[in-house]
Amino acid sequence: MGQLSEVQNFIDQSGRVKTTQGLSLLMEQITRDMGFDYFALIHHVDIRAKGIDTALWLENYPRHWAEVFVNTGLYADDPMLIASHLTNVGFAWSEVPSMIKLTNKHKEILLRVRREGLGDGFTVPAHVPGEANGSCNFAMAGSRLIPRENIPMAQLVGSYAFQAARKLVLRRISSADQARPKLTTRQIECVALIARGKSDKEIAAQLGLKPATINEYIEDACDRYGVSRRIQLAFHAVHDGYLTLSDAIGSEIPPLLQG
Repeated sequence: MGQLSEVQNFIDQSGRVKTTQGLSLLMEQITRDMGFDYFALIHHVDIRAKGIDTALWLENYPRHWAEVFVNTGLYADDPMLIASHLTNVGFAWSEVPSMIKLTNKHKEILLRVRREGLGDGFTVPAHVPGEANGSCNFAMAGSRLIPRENIPMAQLVGSYAFQAARKLVLRRISSADQARPKLTTRQIECVALIARGKSDKEIAAQLGLKPATINEYIEDACDRYGVSRRIQLAFHAVHDGYLTLSDAIGSEIPPLLQG
């Protein structure tokens, strides 16, 4: 009953937390209570890329290792993260060689993990349809063994921790959405074609509208952003997520590059 009580207490507190800093403090405490030394709540994405504010990356790994892991892109070949894509239940890092075929790159990363002072660990996969894969990871320092008597607790805590963190990220995205100017579907279509160098006449022909109507849509969108030049409008639309770069440059693919 002790473990279940601790898990329920964590669920209650994580459900009330309002910031990632608050969740981080909760995670540090429950991680120690379970007998682990470090934790990492992460989406398996490049957090250096544009859109970092929408990605989950919360951990207390040794500072040097965390910086190396991110700045050198090791996460792309991390055998623990790769193995987590193959299962929905938690697993010990020592089990990874039986889950995937280790390449020389994988082995190099495992050796590097040891050199950075991390030993065995336990990963709880997180797969949400339509979103990037993620995981909650608990790690040991040095040669310490994972507390196997607390694995069921780690599985539950990891799952609820990821959901709590995900809610904070979604709340942050929602707040950002409320702050950005609102564009209609037609305006977004027009801006995408502007970004491809189309004139009002060409856009009108493609959308089946009058050039004057296209101009109204664009002028209104410019007013909403407080800009006067159309290229500025296109830039803001990409920055705010209304358009992707592929939307802006078009979907035409040279024949030799098509699958």
